[in-house]
Amino acid sequence: MVTYEELLQRQIIKKIETVEKERYTSFHQMNYQIDIESAIKFLEIQNPKYTVVAGYYAMLNVTLWYFAKYFNLKISEEDTGVHTNCLIVLEKYVKEENLKQKIINLLEEAKKEFVSFTLLKKNKEETLSLMLQQSADKRKRYTYYSSNRDLPSVSNQLNEAKVFLENTVKPYLLIMEKLKC
Repeated sequence: MVTYEELLQRQIIKKIETVEKERYTSFHQMNYQIDIESAIKFLEIQNPKYTVVAGYYAMLNVTLWYFAKYFNLKISEEDTGVHTNCLIVLEKYVKEENLKQKIINLLEEAKKEFVSFTLLKKNKEETLSLMLQQSADKRKRYTYYSSNRDLPSVSNQLNEAKVFLENTVKPYLLIMEKLKC
């Protein structure tokens, strides 16, 4: 797997130019808000596929917004793709001491607010990157055909999409919005 340092070296992750920062952060902030609103509406009209897809994109865009706003990082779609690149950046930063305890505190707060929300027992801070990874996998499952797996029945898909939205997407957004450096 590609490392954070390799992405930096190849300028797939780079500092945002001052003139671009406001536009870039606004773009991702607006998109994650549109995505979560869309996910909620898709669930209301009983469309589990697009509930999952929009929910995942809300998570991806809030992560891109967060790293742009607080770390001046622009994460490119080049090479392994924005999804993988974003996950690599998140995996690196959740382990940094200045964020680790803040993340753990916010995870514990989310656990109180979202009844079915669960954390890793060890290395709790890694729950955040695991949530993004599993959400990307779920989006792929709902989007791409695989002979190795089947989608659940429509009623089970609706339930799964609802649980995903309530126990993964909403807590993740809450944590990223509250996580300050």
